[in-house]
Amino acid sequence: MKDQFLLDPSIVFLNHGSFGACPKPVFAAYQEWQRRLERQPVQFLGRELAGHLLSARQALGSYLGSPAENIVYIPNATFGVNAIARSLDLQPGDEILTTDHEYGACDKTWEFVCRKRGAAYIRQPIRMPTGPPEEVFEQIWAGVSEHTRLIFCSQITSPTALTLPVTQLCHRARQAGILTLARFAFHAGLGL
Repeated sequence: MKDQFLLDPSIVFLNHGSFGACPKPVFAAYQEWQRRLERQPVQFLGRELAGHLLSARQALGSYLGSPAENIVYIPNATFGVNAIARSLDLQPGDEILTTDHEYGACDKTWEFVCRKRGAAYIRQPIRMPTGPPEEVFEQIWAGVSEHTRLIFCSQITSPTALTLPVTQLCHRARQAGILTLARFAFHAGLGL
């Protein structure tokens, strides 16, 4: 797959999460959109952009099984976590449950918001090496308490690349009346 990227072929690039490079076909499509913008900036931004974004939200919504009006584009996952964390009406004693495998910038966001609101940010440990997904699910769910307001987790964790049972967590949390915020591999996905 190395030939699908514009990366220097003499290096092994592993940070596709924070500063990922685009595959060549994606980069070419991006350049074409940029050329369209540069040809007629006022027309593109003032008259066409809203329609293009709606079409993109409809296509993504169809893929995700969600109405386009539920889709919002954000610059990156950390921005999305900040927006959600800061908009929650957390009260003293509320708990946000996560794992000890989350992305540092998001951990810092939750720590800040919880400290400001008197809530607790609970990092549930996941034993390494991990077992089957059901075992990982039970390790995470063991951190749920009567004060758990939201479960925050990544589909694929940043520091360890573990794949977490996000779908199972979202379903169980919904049954328990707990909100979920999940970062998915295709960047940010919200399961509220």
